[in-house]
Amino acid sequence: MRHLRIIASLTLAAALSACGGAPAEMPETSGLASAESALDCAALSAPVYHRIKASTGDSLYTHNANEAANAATTYGYTDDRGVAFKAATITGTGLSPVYRIYSPSRGEHFWTLDATEKQDLVSTGGYTTDEGVGFYASKTADPCLVPVYRYSNTTLRKHRFAITAAERSSLSAAGWVDEGIKLYAAPTTPAPVDTKFTFVVIPDTQNEVVSNSTLIDHRMQWLVDNRSALDLRFVTQTGDMMNWDTPDHIQYVRASNALKKLDDARIPYALAIGNHDSAATCPGGSACPGNVNANLRNTTTFNTYFPVSRFQALAGVYETGKCDNAYHTFTAGGLNWLVLNLELWARTGAVDWAKTVIAAHPRHNVIVITHSHQTSSGGIEQGNGGYGNNSPQYVFNNALKLYPNVKFIFSGHVGSAAYSEVTGDQGNKIYQLLTTYHDASTNPTRLIEVDTAANTFSTRVYSPYTNAEKADGSKFTISNVSWVR
Repeated sequence: MRHLRIIASLTLAAALSACGGAPAEMPETSGLASAESALDCAALSAPVYHRIKASTGDSLYTHNANEAANAATTYGYTDDRGVAFKAATITGTGLSPVYRIYSPSRGEHFWTLDATEKQDLVSTGGYTTDEGVGFYASKTADPCLVPVYRYSNTTLRKHRFAITAAERSSLSAAGWVDEGIKLYAAPTTPAPVDTKFTFVVIPDTQNEVVSNSTLIDHRMQWLVDNRSALDLRFVTQTGDMMNWDTPDHIQYVRASNALKKLDDARIPYALAIGNHDSAATCPGGSACPGNVNANLRNTTTFNTYFPVSRFQALAGVYETGKCDNAYHTFTAGGLNWLVLNLELWARTGAVDWAKTVIAAHPRHNVIVITHSHQTSSGGIEQGNGGYGNNSPQYVFNNALKLYPNVKFIFSGHVGSAAYSEVTGDQGNKIYQLLTTYHDASTNPTRLIEVDTAANTFSTRVYSPYTNAEKADGSKFTISNVSWVR
């Protein structure tokens, strides 16, 4: 039989797969390698049956129903676990082959997305029989897919897949070791999509960290405590987290300790860097000596306290080891999202890099955060502060308005709050929100609730410390939003 290559001299065994590492923490990436391929989720429709050989604990994963039945009647795979997940039987956009190999000494079949791993196991690992492609799955996450974890058992010398929390818990309780996510496949029954979620925009906090950290600490703890109630998926901050640096870096210490609450709760966040977060601003708020443009790009202290390793959803950076220009991805509301943080009054190279990032992610709804974009009245800022590089209008014209998937631009730096809509070159609405405040007595926090089913978003500015909402027009709902699906 070709599909499983069941022959008398071989014992059928478990299909396992190994692909790249778990995506919970994205590696630092300088630049961008290639354009995103759109996944055809409908192609992953073939049930992958799971049967276990009772005498050895070996698993069989096959999309061929006849093969699964024959394995039970002829080869002892009598423990029928039903359909593990769904995959594709032929290749397609965004899909990769899941190779199948067999080890006579272990009595085990092994499934892997990694061609190099397959070759190593065939060459030196005892998996001497290459049985071709078992099925096709995805190497990367998608809202329509579920992660497939691999577990190993050193006593049995076997591997097994798990998808549900119950399966994973059962294997762990039985002594199996979790080896992480090894592929993405379609669920047997698509889970209902929660179409509502919240992300947060934190304004300039520079006055909150000058003398103590009470307000910024309180805000972060409130976000952690209300994560479930808000269905909070992502937190952003639009720059000037600090007011100025000092020899003991105390303001950075206060801010870093506050955001550690998000780190510990595994709430992803992205930070824009403002002029006060750089070497351009000295104690008291005055300009530091030296070349002010070079000082603006000196963010060594910021990157020391907020290294790229802290950003849980990080997918790529412009400059190696620096978070000044970076992008982060997540899924929520059944859709893909990309948060792009851009430096203040950006350099042309950073603007060009941002274009490549947006262009390479056409199926992501893009959220841009930068320190200066809108004026206090809501228009787009025309200048570069006198010591930056390109103006916000330049950044908008040469990058942000070019792509139909750019949805939000958030900024701070001036004024208190403002809102305006602009139309991109592809006819898409871009929603621009200014949130600044410079508050030293409470901790304003902009909440954005997205409803991907109703095609709306609602926003309000709430201060957890005083349990009060801003009554300045910052609370409103926008309808008929065209999300990228």
